[in-house]
Amino acid sequence: MIKLQTIAKVTCLHTRNAAAIVFGAAATLALGTAGQAAEKPTDVKFALLTQPGIWDAGVFGAVEKGYFKIEGLKVSFVSPQTPADGLKLLASGGVQFATAHSTEVITARSKGLPVVSIATNHQYGTAGIMVPTKLGVTSLKQMEGKTLGVTGIPYNKVMLEYSLKKAGADVSKVKIVTVGFNQIPLLLSKRIHGLGDAITWSETAIYNVKIGKPAADKSTFKYFAFYQNGVPRYYTLGVVTHENTLARNPGLARRFLSAWSKGLSWAVNNQKAAVANMRKRYPAINEKEALANLAEIARISQSADTKKHGVGWQDANVWAKQEAFMRSHKLIPAMVDVKKAVTNRYLPPK
Repeated sequence: MIKLQTIAKVTCLHTRNAAAIVFGAAATLALGTAGQAAEKPTDVKFALLTQPGIWDAGVFGAVEKGYFKIEGLKVSFVSPQTPADGLKLLASGGVQFATAHSTEVITARSKGLPVVSIATNHQYGTAGIMVPTKLGVTSLKQMEGKTLGVTGIPYNKVMLEYSLKKAGADVSKVKIVTVGFNQIPLLLSKRIHGLGDAITWSETAIYNVKIGKPAADKSTFKYFAFYQNGVPRYYTLGVVTHENTLARNPGLARRFLSAWSKGLSWAVNNQKAAVANMRKRYPAINEKEALANLAEIARISQSADTKKHGVGWQDANVWAKQEAFMRSHKLIPAMVDVKKAVTNRYLPPK
């Protein structure tokens, strides 16, 4: 009888141990599954300006260096047909973040789209008037009698005419023709004297390469940036999101900008590597032009504000002056509250 009791106790002990082992294994499996779920990256869609270009070196740098991965993000890219389409995708929920010009953000908000700029790539406006040095133009007043080709972007034409007037030029004596975005051939063939809304880091390098000069050579042209010739300072390309994203998932914006800011800083400080990274992904990018472009982008991505606050930082007062300028020239149908249009709240601390 004693033997049977002993056997029963041993059997019971083995059963309990086996159950414990099974339970422990199940718990371990459950924890492992939960851990895998926790480690699964968050999918994020980001709208580029249009097709990828050297201006995207920062965000693709963040991909290359694994900064998005560190933040638990898996970022995919969308290339809109036009710059304005990125904000439409944002408004419809097709993407969580987008690249957009400050003018597009202000215009969109004036029409009721709740988009918000949460960082800027460029601290200064990138548009201005470019003419070959050999024309001997040293002031905008001397543009009288000249023909300037423009892209057709309304805001750019307003800035052009405003700068000319500020310099005392008679705008009626300056022939302004819309030629689209392929302006350099017209300049080289002398069908136009200059570009009325050239991008500081783009057409200048293209022009130099075409005439056989180093892409970064600044002696071949005279450039008049609009923000240095009467137009209020303004920001250009930046990261934009929807009000709903900030309200529902502010942490996502912080994680995205943490990686984005590191990517931009890396591209600025490692320009050759950043260009190589872009050309690895998009071989059609011209290396000489891209190196010159990125050097200028690096320059305008920094300011006294970024030295104090970090890359991407924006001054609401700059936005307010730009909004007032656009409204006074009837470029937007209604007043925009810039306090709702821009924020630095989600940028990482310096």
